[in-house]
Amino acid sequence: MNILIVAASPEPIPDLPRDADFIIGVDGGYQRLLDEGIVPDVVVGDFDSYEGPPPEEALRYPSEKDVTDLEIALQLAIDRGATRMDVYGALGGRVDMTFANVGLLESYPGMVLHGTGQTVSLARTGNYEIKKRDGHYLSFMPWKTATISIEGVKYPLDRHPVHSAQALTVSNEWSEERALLTVHEGMVLVMLVKK
Repeated sequence: MNILIVAASPEPIPDLPRDADFIIGVDGGYQRLLDEGIVPDVVVGDFDSYEGPPPEEALRYPSEKDVTDLEIALQLAIDRGATRMDVYGALGGRVDMTFANVGLLESYPGMVLHGTGQTVSLARTGNYEIKKRDGHYLSFMPWKTATISIEGVKYPLDRHPVHSAQALTVSNEWSEERALLTVHEGMVLVMLVKK
């Protein structure tokens, strides 16, 4: 099941997809959905970033809690049977929240973060094909440490150890229509970033 989750980034949120099986508005992200003419299936949050009264059927939470509104939405998506979670409005703005949201990729397989001109996902051990996206760089950021191979790119690697203290795998480019990533050990953030 493909679930769309829209949070409340203070930065512009790109156009939202219209083919989700289930839609969750997170706090002020509810307004973004309304602006797009999209009616969410559920709205969650403490509503500190939404201007106006939340809908009566909203799942309301206190502002003082041990999880973020986005975590609540992600867990709800998992409980609904999500196999993919496209999250908009969770990149940009406060750097602490952006880092926290990127960190959530480790706990929620199938989660993809979307921002204006960029997407971020987490690749675990295995093989991945990444379709060429014109006008974008392809960056692989090790989630701590990893060993990876990359083919179909300008700067290939073969079973190369990479560390989060290096910038070796930033700003690569496709040399073929698809890049092939193999994560031999560890985990890697896969970033498609507009040039």
